[in-house]
Amino acid sequence: MFWSGLGWYWVVVPLAVAALGLLIVFRGFGHMAGGRAGSGGARLAAGAPLSILGLAVGLLALNTQSFARLTYESTIATVTIKAADAATGTYDVTVKRLDIPAEQAVTECRLQGDEWEMSARVQKWKSWANVLGLDTTYTLDQMSNRYFDAERANGKMITSCDLKGPPPAINQYIPKSWVFWLASESYTEQRRFGSAAYMPLADGAVYNVIITQSGLNAEPANDTAKAANDAHP
Repeated sequence: MFWSGLGWYWVVVPLAVAALGLLIVFRGFGHMAGGRAGSGGARLAAGAPLSILGLAVGLLALNTQSFARLTYESTIATVTIKAADAATGTYDVTVKRLDIPAEQAVTECRLQGDEWEMSARVQKWKSWANVLGLDTTYTLDQMSNRYFDAERANGKMITSCDLKGPPPAINQYIPKSWVFWLASESYTEQRRFGSAAYMPLADGAVYNVIITQSGLNAEPANDTAKAANDAHP
């Protein structure tokens, strides 16, 4: 899963370039300390931008690993519904993700309402960048409740649970603003958008959640789910 967003070379090669740049910088300082200002200055001028560029690209590649890579339409989760309290319309919802390691795959939610809604953040890349390995990427956001119409929803409780998981480790070492700036300046991004899919809450219903090149979709996976969905077109 770690290398699902980009190939390993997008991390290793830029960081190797950054290391080479730092080596040149250190040698430049060594030359200057030895009284060879001309050659030392030339090495500093060449090594500094090389190390900065390599580090920036490497950090962006590491950050991108928090997004899963999509090369075709794929089922990424199952959603199982069990009634908890019929009087209050409360349901226990089990989300089993199929796109991450098994030990992190199951999330339990208690939702109150008529429907469940799963949301995600999706990134699409420009076509020429696809050739370099940048296919559509996504990261799931949250599971929350919905009602069949706005009138039913007014004044009702919002219930939700987090599907994001822990942020990539690299985020603790660099300010988030740096990542956003580097992404806006360096990514060959076509567009970034939010996407959501929702289906009725019904006791015993099971649904599949699918990611496509256009975002999330959902479909009934058993007769109970199909009947609930058909009842509310």
